[in-house]
Amino acid sequence: QIEDFTSTTSSVPMSSVPLQFLVNVYSSSSTCGSGPSISYSATLRDGSVVYVTVGLLWQESIVATSDQLIAEIVTFSPLGLTKSSLQHIPSTRNWMVTLSWAPEYSQIGPHIFCFSAIDNLELSSERRCVTLIVTIYDYLHGRVIECGTCQCDTGWTGYNCSKAICKPHCENGECVLPDTCSCDSGWTGP
Repeated sequence: QIEDFTSTTSSVPMSSVPLQFLVNVYSSSSTCGSGPSISYSATLRDGSVVYVTVGLLWQESIVATSDQLIAEIVTFSPLGLTKSSLQHIPSTRNWMVTLSWAPEYSQIGPHIFCFSAIDNLELSSERRCVTLIVTIYDYLHGRVIECGTCQCDTGWTGYNCSKAICKPHCENGECVLPDTCSCDSGWTGP
């Protein structure tokens, strides 16, 4: 019985509606199967952080495995992230989608991205969620080795590995490439 009252002290209901549950119990000769699993995703481990640069195309594949047919790989995605159609990998129990995203400047910052696989029996895999951090920095001369730390290639330095190192130092000009100075007007030399 569901009832509502005019106040918390009232004992006379304004209305009353009966509530019923219908339970259908049946026997089955089939056994319960296990659901699908996410079998491969190089950088999309649950809880991981992935850096994506504004304007550059980021792509990643998600592969799910099941004894059944995979019906869908469901994603909860930032605006603009696209997912390819579901593809079966021949001679395997694997199904795959490819993600593509070229974030815009207005999307700088963190974005939560979650995904899971659903098979034809409507069983679901574990849900994985990662944080995609959109940045304006492109580590062309280095790489991220851990959250917030860039390892620059030889001859490069700076927050995003974009500042060239010149030895000797450029006195009257700018270091544009490792050990390469661009001299100010009227100056020459190393």
